[in-house]
Amino acid sequence: MPRWFSRDSLIFQSSILVALLVVVIVVTQYPIHQKDRELLQIDINRNLALMQLMTEGYMEQLTRDAEVIAASPELQMYIKDLSSERLAALQSAFLSLSGLRAGYDQLRYIDRYGVEQIRVNNRSGTPQLVEQGLQIKTHRDYVKAGLAREAGAVFVSRFDLNIENGRVEVPYVPVVRVVASVYVDGEQSGLVVLNAKVNDLLHHLRTALPDNTDLVVLNDSGGWIAGGGDADWAFASDSASVFSVRYPALWQQVRSRPEGQFELEGQCYDYRWHHSSRPGIQSPELLLAQRSVEEPCSAFRTDALKKTGIRLGSGLLVTYPLFLLWRRANTRKRQVQRELAENYRQLQVVTEMAGHGLLMVDRNCRVQWINPEGERLLGWTEAELIGRDLHETCHVTPDGCSLHEGPCPTLHTLATGEDSHADKERMIHKSGRILHLSMSARAFGDDESRGAILAIADVSSHIETERNLTQLASTDALTGVLNRGAWLSLVSGWLEESSDDIYVIMLDIDHFKKVNDTYGHSAGDTVLKTYTHTIGQLLRKDDVFGRMGGEEFALAVRHLSLDQVLALAERIRRAVADMQCTLDDGQVITITVSCGVAKYGGEGSVKPWLDKADKALYLAKHSGRNQVKYF
Repeated sequence: MPRWFSRDSLIFQSSILVALLVVVIVVTQYPIHQKDRELLQIDINRNLALMQLMTEGYMEQLTRDAEVIAASPELQMYIKDLSSERLAALQSAFLSLSGLRAGYDQLRYIDRYGVEQIRVNNRSGTPQLVEQGLQIKTHRDYVKAGLAREAGAVFVSRFDLNIENGRVEVPYVPVVRVVASVYVDGEQSGLVVLNAKVNDLLHHLRTALPDNTDLVVLNDSGGWIAGGGDADWAFASDSASVFSVRYPALWQQVRSRPEGQFELEGQCYDYRWHHSSRPGIQSPELLLAQRSVEEPCSAFRTDALKKTGIRLGSGLLVTYPLFLLWRRANTRKRQVQRELAENYRQLQVVTEMAGHGLLMVDRNCRVQWINPEGERLLGWTEAELIGRDLHETCHVTPDGCSLHEGPCPTLHTLATGEDSHADKERMIHKSGRILHLSMSARAFGDDESRGAILAIADVSSHIETERNLTQLASTDALTGVLNRGAWLSLVSGWLEESSDDIYVIMLDIDHFKKVNDTYGHSAGDTVLKTYTHTIGQLLRKDDVFGRMGGEEFALAVRHLSLDQVLALAERIRRAVADMQCTLDDGQVITITVSCGVAKYGGEGSVKPWLDKADKALYLAKHSGRNQVKYF
């Protein structure tokens, strides 16, 4: 064996050293490369997950608003009684709701024949009621789809451009239409349609992405919604501009996988398909993606190979490469740890800034973690709640009663691994008050170590909106007393449940038309409000006073004798005659009232009883007015 190949020769030792150096470099650099890839993928997954969360929250708010409006008593009462008063009250409610939601472009009620009955536009931030030019929408796909839906179902259209009179509106108005079916007494009675401004969602989605990336959004047919430059929204008029037509093979690949990565024109796209997970909601799929600006998908791998080559060359040139590589590896390890810590901190910031309260519970429903929004909603700090049984702490009252109408959604998810969602969940605040929340529970882990993540949000405002709509449906908008429908409902209940004597006093203001003709309708409204206030001061808590229409009112009383009822009617007549109504300009108006009294005689319904009171009122009117007559 030549001397230079012996174990002690310089060539042999150098060869061994070079080989060892190559092995050490590869072994040390590969985990670092893997960690870098893992960090990059974590960042990408975080960005896509945050975009999904924003999109889901946006859709959930719109669908919940549509459901609340479709089931509102004001709309139900209007459909049952298509009067001008009902229409005016519903138009007022729609204007108020549109003013609360700046993201609405349009809020409409379309009847079951596809005809717009109410439309409120909100282009400039000020809601405007459209009374002229209401359109027939039977030919629109979203109307057909909405009318075909069952009760409680919501249809969300594709993201599209607004169309007026058969043409795309210019400048472009990107919208998504949320359609909720309206059912009255089990019968399809039309649709509530929200046109929401898509640009609001796109603006929020861009905030989830780092500076070196662009937002890309495509619909399920490949139409560009964002990130396509001149091709954005062009699918509304140019089918050749869509992704699926220009790149059919690539589109098939993207469409076949729920998430992934692809390269187009030298730029890398990381994407994830999204559609609403709420039951009963039919919504379009959206491709949410981040595009690396002017970087191909191989940029990371190429960059890593370049770095490895440089490190290997440097290691071969230095005298003491192992030490330097150890130092480099140690330094890189600490850097990776700092980056992981920074990434964890960023994830904490995301959860802390999320609009929902988030909790994590273990298999036994013990709280493991809660974000600041969850602490705010429930009143417990993380230190106080960790380790506690969430169900026993927040779902069961001190006297042992469950707040659930059915099985606990959280316990159901932990037991079965199935996702749970409740729009109207109740939980107990630390102070003991009952909270109205929406809640979603999603399981993770296997059967032996299953836990769950809970997302909760305050829906008190929606509950309050329902109460306000109920109040609007039962009272007269001008005077604040019961309207005709509510009065008839209450008094009909009396007739069914009470055996006591019941009387009705029909009241009609004398010559009220002359007040309107002489002083104007505004003065007439002032008179009506003063009139009802004056009468209200003479009534008992149990008396039922309501406006039957125009200047005609009805008062139902019980637990009184005939003499007492007639005395009450006489007191009302005198109080109205003595009443002085002062207008804004200082003029004083006096009025009188005629009263007709009738006793319920077992007629079986309200109408013949009211007919008797009307006859008594007619007698009072034709006997000179300003008097009380008994049938």
